[in-house]
Amino acid sequence: MYLRAIQWPCLVALSLALWGCGDAQGPAGDTARPVAIQNANHPGAKQYEAQCVSCHGADGLGQEALNAPALTTLDTDYVARQLRHFREGIRGAHPKDSSGATMAAISTGLDDSMIENLASYVDSLPNTLPPTTLSGDVAQGKDYHLNLCSACHGSNGLGNAALEAPALVGLNDWYLVDQYGKFAAGVRGSHPDDLWGMQMARLAPAITDDDIIESIATYLAAQPATD
Repeated sequence: MYLRAIQWPCLVALSLALWGCGDAQGPAGDTARPVAIQNANHPGAKQYEAQCVSCHGADGLGQEALNAPALTTLDTDYVARQLRHFREGIRGAHPKDSSGATMAAISTGLDDSMIENLASYVDSLPNTLPPTTLSGDVAQGKDYHLNLCSACHGSNGLGNAALEAPALVGLNDWYLVDQYGKFAAGVRGSHPDDLWGMQMARLAPAITDDDIIESIATYLAAQPATD
């Protein structure tokens, strides 16, 4: 349930992204999502189109089939830090993190100015919620979020800049479950330079019940993307 093996379509998407040829089409049959890059005059627009659109979409809402999460509610500092971590082998180096390895490969050629432009471009996208895929117990999820997660990620799930804790609202529910599993299994947060990831890896064993984790993700997926 937790660890999702990389699928062949993502290898194709990675190749397209690396060559700058990726299109912005969503999953097959998804004609409602935008297919043209947004904010085309932004300094990071061309880089996003070349490196990110094939997996994360022109709207930044991700694609589950490619293990690519939504990005639109993540703040610039967090996005930039994760890209640097992928580039420097701090994240995505674990042999069981195949989707992380994809991001690490894409990030290798990014310099600091490219990363800052990409993070700024992501921040310019509308804070739109991705489609939900889970049906956990919302009341149970709220209780666990408020008691275990809100101290860092905020009672509203929109993150805490002072603690450098990212927003959880706006991330795909399936991605929240997937990443929690990676923290719990030591697939993410095991690198000594990933201070924030190490905190999550220490805390993740507090919940071992799959249903509870799904309930938390379901609750967060139902919350508004802004205050």
